[in-house]
Amino acid sequence: MIGQTVSHYKILEKIGEGGMGTVYLAEDTHLGRRVAVKFPNASTDEHQFRARFLREARAASALNHPNIAAIYDYGETDDARPFIVMELVEGKSLNDLLHEQDLTLARTIDIIQAVARALSEAHSRGIVHRDIKPSNIVVNDRKQVKVLDFGLAKRLNEEPHHAADPSARTMLATRTQSGTVVGTPLYLSPEQAKGEAVDARSDLFALGAVLYECAAGKPAFSGAGIVEIAANVIHIAPPPPSTFNRRVPQELDQTTLKALAKKPDERYQTAEEFIADLNYSKAALTESDISHARTQRLTTASETGKVSALATLSDIFRRPRLSLGVVVSAVILAGLVIWIIAFMFRTVAHQPSAEARRWYDVGTNALRDGAYYQASKALEQAIAADDNYALAHARLAEALMELDQVDAAKDELLRVATLSRQQSGLPQLDLAYLNAITATVRRDFPTAIASYREISQLTPDQAHVYLDLGRAYENSDDTKKAIESYLEATRRDPRYATAFLRLGILYGRQQELASAQVVFDKAEELYQAMGSVEGRAEVYFQRGFLLRNIGRFGQARPLLQRALELAQAGNNESQQIKALLQLSNVAFSEGDTNQAQLYARDAVDSAQAHGMENLATRGLVDLGNVFFVRGDLGEAEKYFKQALELAQRNKGRRNEARALLMLGSLRIQQSNADEAVTYIEQALPFYQQGNYRKESSQALLMLGRARRLKGDYDAALQAFEQQLQIAQQMGDPSQIAVSHEGIGTVYTLQERYPEALDHYEQKYAISKSTNDQKGMAYGLMSRASVLGALGRYSDARASLQQAAEFANRPDGGIKQLTAQISVIESQLLLSERRFSAAKAKAEEALAQTGTQYPDLALAAKHVIAYARVSLGAAREGKSLFEETIETSTRTGESQQRSASLLGLASASLEMGDAQTASATALQAQESFARGGQQESEWRAWLIAARSTRRAGDDAKAKEYALHASELLSGLQQKWGSENYATYLAKPDVRYCRKQLGDEFGLTQ
Repeated sequence: MIGQTVSHYKILEKIGEGGMGTVYLAEDTHLGRRVAVKFPNASTDEHQFRARFLREARAASALNHPNIAAIYDYGETDDARPFIVMELVEGKSLNDLLHEQDLTLARTIDIIQAVARALSEAHSRGIVHRDIKPSNIVVNDRKQVKVLDFGLAKRLNEEPHHAADPSARTMLATRTQSGTVVGTPLYLSPEQAKGEAVDARSDLFALGAVLYECAAGKPAFSGAGIVEIAANVIHIAPPPPSTFNRRVPQELDQTTLKALAKKPDERYQTAEEFIADLNYSKAALTESDISHARTQRLTTASETGKVSALATLSDIFRRPRLSLGVVVSAVILAGLVIWIIAFMFRTVAHQPSAEARRWYDVGTNALRDGAYYQASKALEQAIAADDNYALAHARLAEALMELDQVDAAKDELLRVATLSRQQSGLPQLDLAYLNAITATVRRDFPTAIASYREISQLTPDQAHVYLDLGRAYENSDDTKKAIESYLEATRRDPRYATAFLRLGILYGRQQELASAQVVFDKAEELYQAMGSVEGRAEVYFQRGFLLRNIGRFGQARPLLQRALELAQAGNNESQQIKALLQLSNVAFSEGDTNQAQLYARDAVDSAQAHGMENLATRGLVDLGNVFFVRGDLGEAEKYFKQALELAQRNKGRRNEARALLMLGSLRIQQSNADEAVTYIEQALPFYQQGNYRKESSQALLMLGRARRLKGDYDAALQAFEQQLQIAQQMGDPSQIAVSHEGIGTVYTLQERYPEALDHYEQKYAISKSTNDQKGMAYGLMSRASVLGALGRYSDARASLQQAAEFANRPDGGIKQLTAQISVIESQLLLSERRFSAAKAKAEEALAQTGTQYPDLALAAKHVIAYARVSLGAAREGKSLFEETIETSTRTGESQQRSASLLGLASASLEMGDAQTASATALQAQESFARGGQQESEWRAWLIAARSTRRAGDDAKAKEYALHASELLSGLQQKWGSENYATYLAKPDVRYCRKQLGDEFGLTQ
């Protein structure tokens, strides 16, 4: 296999082999990343095995969870050998950690809980793993727990062995139909060992066995061989783990033994129950158990050579029973017979029926028009007329992929692969079309482009060929080439309305409005001549969509209304729903959220009534957005979760990812960074694996924001830089601008102000070049924040004034922007030591934020608290700082928490509590040091020095003051002399430097 390319995965080296299959390291040649490709150990002529394997791989590919190693892809090689493509997880397995004796009890519980969360997700999707064991649990380089091998999982509703079969009720009955025995002896549940029906509780038993081994240092069950181990699993109750590890508390003993109950009804019924009891067990650990105690692996009988503790049952049944010579002779003879039969009964190219061809043409034309629902129905008719029509299956896969029915699309591609093998001698043109369509469904656009170019050479006079080629270029974000192809289609057929329609859409995206108007007019004229109501409706829809995207909402609304009327006249439900959703977006953009809600609700109801679940899901997300912007986050969350549930139920992976992203965005708005990261990290792999570059860019933007909120600045920068790279590849100026803003914000938090300013300037310049007024306003506001931090007050206020002009516009005002400007102005006043004015402006900002923008509310309260301390109300200031610390700790907003700790230290010092002031200042200093925030860190050292001197420790105080002085001086090299000079001139900095000089004799 090494050196071969399977689909678009180049096999590099073998990285593992076991009873269930062989795993290879491979490179995904499309995405340029490394993956793991697994081939099961079964002969390729076992049809039942292949079908089961692919079915189960498909089920597992729907799993999307941070603790599950993702299944990226699955399929068959040219010689019908099934495979799955998995996330490459680099790290240490739990088995390695056990042998290295590198586990505390607390870490053990954390790992088991992570696995339980993964199982909870799988069980909720009707999937049971069947082979939970230490070697299938890996802790990656980022300390994240991943469960492997869900690609060989079993559906919960799989038929159990028949009760009347006496041989089934044995340990050997854990074989699947292919003859492979599934499960590892030390971690088999009693029902697995006895061949009874397996459900989710079997996984929980296995996880209990893993927990036992980690806590006790030895397996729960042992024996001199497979049969003895199985007998012990069925009949013997192991002693409590504390028998072997005295540090195991009683609560953990009870939790472990409940998981290992022999009867399924007596053990945990759900993973959530298991997790809850693990929380109680963890709470019972002493500080010594948490920090120091390591689990110690003890020697067992299974490790003395009688049987491997990690051997799988399938290894036992792979032992050869015949001599090698006999086996080889039999294989050669069988191969010869198969070749002779294949030669005698070789098939010829399939000729589809006339009825199938007619429906195929209807469906393909609908696809080219973008009418994917109508296309799917026509292509289903083609297949009903002739199920062996490979091209119809391929085109149906293309339509289904556009309708977000990913699994159904893959099923059609597998059917295409089967038919292609069965139907030798396909014409070159048909083969080229199959390659092009298959590549399109797999989002392998370079291959699709190459195949359509080949088709254009084979049939150069066919206009629709150039339309297909243009669509391939369009999918690949090559707008210039797409336009050239569509123009060629219009030259080949001047009456090809669809080609003019596509040209109008692309001219609109490039802001070439005059050209778009001309070709839209031509398309409508041609559709009118053809009597195509659907075509005219699409022209009106695309015109309205274009005007809505460039902010001309008043002009867009009547066009979309006309599209809706024509769709109703043509009884085209999908067009009606699309028009309603866009009318909702227009009303939303105009600020009429009530009307937006009505349109979206009508769209959702209509889509659900007609079985168009993907459009219903989109509508639910749009409804959520309406409430999101209103500030009704609870109602927004309700609709986003409804969309997520509907997408998951219908296996709409793209809509599922969209709903997850919106939930992530909502959590960012609520300053709940941990949950935001969880949602976004579930959505991002789908977009990256599917080569959805725009969506990947958006997901990375949100991930960067969530990581930034958590204070993980390096990870945030990495996300924003990845986003910038994608945006530059696409040539998308708006996304490039957003990337610069994200990077600038991280640099601001790290107090790398000159670098931040450079990125904000780039963001502003790009927004200005594209006439993005909102983007310009945010760029100006961010620029003002950095200029103020550097002491350039006049420049900062000039930028704020420009931003405020946009924020206060009656047609485009944004409440969040207004509140943010007030917060920045209050911060400028505070740094100028104008405390009363700062307090008043911050209170104004707080009133503007309401409950909608908790991060801005925190920043405003921070200013108010400092102002109160400085105005002599230290007790009130201290109380408010404690409130902001509690809030930022709960939401995970680390930067605000650190700043509030420093404020609390200052308040404590003013109140005469030197001990508390010193301890709190040092706590803040450690946090600033971790975040590379040198400007804040020197201030923390100064407060620590002053409070320590007040407490009577002059030597320590002098040491702290020296730290402050050195860090302050270091800012000159970090920022440059000019920026450093304006910074030193700031009133608050002058005041602090005076304290360094007066109290410690240190000046710069």
